Amino acid sequence: MKQVGPRAERQDGRSDCDAAAQDRSDISGKALSRETGRHEPLRRITLKVFMDMVTPGAVLLSALNPAILGVLISFQQDGRVPPLLTLFLLLIPTAANCAVNLLNDYYDYIGGNDTAENIVAEAEGPLAYHEVEDPAPALYYGIAFFAAACLMGVYVVYRCGPIPAAIGIFGAVITATYSGRWISTSHMPVGELLSGFTMGGLIPLAVYVSLTGRPDWIVLWKSVPMMLVVSQFMLENNTCDMERDAAAGRRTLPMFLGRGKAEALARVLGVFWLGQLIVLVAVYFPFGLPVLAAALWMGRKGITGMFRETRTRENKIPATLALAEMAFWVSEGYLASVAVQIAVQWIRHSA
Repeated sequence: MKQVGPRAERQDGRSDCDAAAQDRSDISGKALSRETGRHEPLRRITLKVFMDMVTPGAVLLSALNPAILGVLISFQQDGRVPPLLTLFLLLIPTAANCAVNLLNDYYDYIGGNDTAENIVAEAEGPLAYHEVEDPAPALYYGIAFFAAACLMGVYVVYRCGPIPAAIGIFGAVITATYSGRWISTSHMPVGELLSGFTMGGLIPLAVYVSLTGRPDWIVLWKSVPMMLVVSQFMLENNTCDMERDAAAGRRTLPMFLGRGKAEALARVLGVFWLGQLIVLVAVYFPFGLPVLAAALWMGRKGITGMFRETRTRENKIPATLALAEMAFWVSEGYLASVAVQIAVQWIRHSA
């Protein structure tokens, strides 16, 4: 018969006095965590952690915007885009990029590259920041996003033929190997180049070929601003993380160049990025020049910050924020310029 009273034993073998003491200890520990800025480890991936892993802002800049550019260039050429096909062409790179982000965070966490001690911001390594006890769902989510992209790709291939399939397969291989467990291009000095070319260049080209039915390699030239968005983020991140990447066995481009040369390369690419963008809009989308000028003016703080901020571990957050602001206004200004050009052409044609 179960004993009752102040000396009763709990089912876990502890007395009520012991349990009360433990509860007080837990409360004190949580209070100390709040005071010191620490947090309790999470048992599972919450919605906030999931969103931090997916990084919607990065998906917009590196996947969705290049796809929108491909749609706009296609519409400028043919004057029409099939709605369902266009929707899938926008969703495929978005889902693929979400998969890459999830898998990258997962493998960095289980591989020990991301720890609670070596990350400088929550979004940099959500699993490590929250010390998630069961990170396996991140792997499952990543695979699910990748599978969804592949399934939508089957429909695109069925509608559009082998050329988009070839481009998509190449991009899928690069995507799969970027954060792979056995082969990872993010650990090599070609990761910056391959990521920029795949996300910023092949996405607009694949979208254009799918919607128009013909390849046009000038699309790659028109996509260079989008390529540089991705490559600049990769270069900036890898330059700031040189010490951590060295400890993890990564051999990124900044590891080969050294910090000084990597920072110089980023600034040279920044000059080329802005110059080539202005030339593109002036030559192919001249009616959009005022819009581009307004966008660059709105992003002037980010642009100057991208050239001024040092790329070190301690200064990673200011450097990243400056680059993100520049990338946003450059990308959205470019897309708006193309859209204005199309609108003016349509109005003049209808008049």
